[in-house]
Amino acid sequence: MAHKFRFQLCLAMTLTMIGCTGGSSAAPSVLEAAALTSNTAGAADTMPPTISLTGLKEMTLIEGSTYTEPGATAADNIDGSVTVRISGTVGSEPGRYTITYTASDTAGNTTLTTRRVIIEAAPPSVPLLSSAIEMLIVFDNGLPGEHWDIGLSAFDEAINFTLCTNDNGDACPNIAWEIVNDDARGAVVEISHSPAGMITGFFVKSSTPKDLTNFAGGTVEFDVRVISGDPDLTMKVDCVFPCTSGDYDLGPTGDGAWETVIVQIDDLVVQDLDLSQIDTGIVIWATAYTDTIFRLDKVRWIAHPDSSAPDKNPTITHAWTNPNLVGATSPLSYEGFTLLLSEEFDGSSLNLANWNYEIGTGEHGWGNNELQYYRAENTSVQEGLLVISVNKENFADQEYTSSRLTTKNKFSFKYGRVDIRAAMPTGQGLWPALWMLGENIDTVGWPTCGEIDITEMIGGGGREDTVHGTTHWNHENTHAQFGNSHHLSGGDTLANGFHVYSIVWTENSLQWYIDGIQYHAMTLDESLGLAAFRKEFFIIVNVAVGGNWPGSPNTNTQFPQYLAVDYIRVFQPD
Repeated sequence: MAHKFRFQLCLAMTLTMIGCTGGSSAAPSVLEAAALTSNTAGAADTMPPTISLTGLKEMTLIEGSTYTEPGATAADNIDGSVTVRISGTVGSEPGRYTITYTASDTAGNTTLTTRRVIIEAAPPSVPLLSSAIEMLIVFDNGLPGEHWDIGLSAFDEAINFTLCTNDNGDACPNIAWEIVNDDARGAVVEISHSPAGMITGFFVKSSTPKDLTNFAGGTVEFDVRVISGDPDLTMKVDCVFPCTSGDYDLGPTGDGAWETVIVQIDDLVVQDLDLSQIDTGIVIWATAYTDTIFRLDKVRWIAHPDSSAPDKNPTITHAWTNPNLVGATSPLSYEGFTLLLSEEFDGSSLNLANWNYEIGTGEHGWGNNELQYYRAENTSVQEGLLVISVNKENFADQEYTSSRLTTKNKFSFKYGRVDIRAAMPTGQGLWPALWMLGENIDTVGWPTCGEIDITEMIGGGGREDTVHGTTHWNHENTHAQFGNSHHLSGGDTLANGFHVYSIVWTENSLQWYIDGIQYHAMTLDESLGLAAFRKEFFIIVNVAVGGNWPGSPNTNTQFPQYLAVDYIRVFQPD
């Protein structure tokens, strides 16, 4: 989704009042239907039909795939099966499309529901090497990269873990592979597990170990599509035996559609991978080892942009102990809304299909004279929480490190409700923020793009009981802002427990809540500057240190500090 490449597609499919499912061969005429206002018992029929979608309520396809309408059925408590009218368009461009399903009974009661179809941009073809950022190809276009001379192999428990190599798995009873032509990708490798449940795995190997220490801080990236079976996958990287990263659980991945997987190399290093003696580019298998067929494409190692810096330190710096805080929660659903994004942070790593790391000090300390250096290494996902650690340490000429995460170019939305459950850090000079920027910031700049601060907190000085909700925009070429604050009572703070920070955003208003209590509202009228708040926004999570608003840490500020986020949920109106 981050790449706006276009391809010839067979996907332009317009569905305007074309689909019907269910219905009765003896349906009444329009006039008859208008006259039917009661059932045979004489009671007025006020209940609309119920629509059941065939397939998923939200579908994700890769650009170049063909959308096939799954259809829907509808049932009415009086009329039985009724006709479903289908309308909407699934276009050829990457984006989000809505199909609407409507059903009416003979009494004139009408109901509707929707299906969201997301078209993701097809990834570009990956070159063997990148002049800007070092890249090492493991597998692409149906072939292993030049460094992996042994080629394609597998191991199999049934033959005492000996190998089958470059034979499509003929010597392995429980795993097989072949190069196939994928409709969306061309030549890819398809890997099949037998139903036996025996331990097996597919890998790409070199006869000579490689020193890949220059990839510290970088990523292993690959694309996966599960054709059938359990989509839960696992991968690892091996160094010279017995050296290995150990198993790295990917969870359900690429279930029915191509998905790009990004694994932080540092996450493998902390599992004992020695980058100086790498002899496999990837090892991958279905976690259950049973009856799964999946396809693999574009496996590559990508160096971190700062990998050549002399003070680069890839060691993950967080050492967090869960304080097991309690606090407010929020529901998983709201009447009139559909859950669009649910980041529950239940895995072991950040979901990089939705999130980016912003690295460095930004321009003029991110515009605020902040004191931290943002690093990926200060982010972790553990015990069901996203954790950003804030450290006092010398790094890249800065005294502090932290993390800044965004969904820019990966997830954005317009209008809806956002709930974020989080526990804040504490201490003078700390500035945690959960906020949003207009997706068009690269073309119009700030503040013209608009900014919505879901919540901000300023640490220290008795300020940690106060939540701030604010907007920023451009008014007649001048920075404008409008905000309000809310103070907790009874000695409660934003750091000693979890609170739920929410906004409800419509075309005409913005409302801010903490733990379900509204404390701020803003009317969005037709003025030119406020048009910024009628466009898509992306989400940002960060902890700044110092800066114009909070001031610098003092001797009472204890490090490390942590921002813990339990979940981020985005709902859109039905």
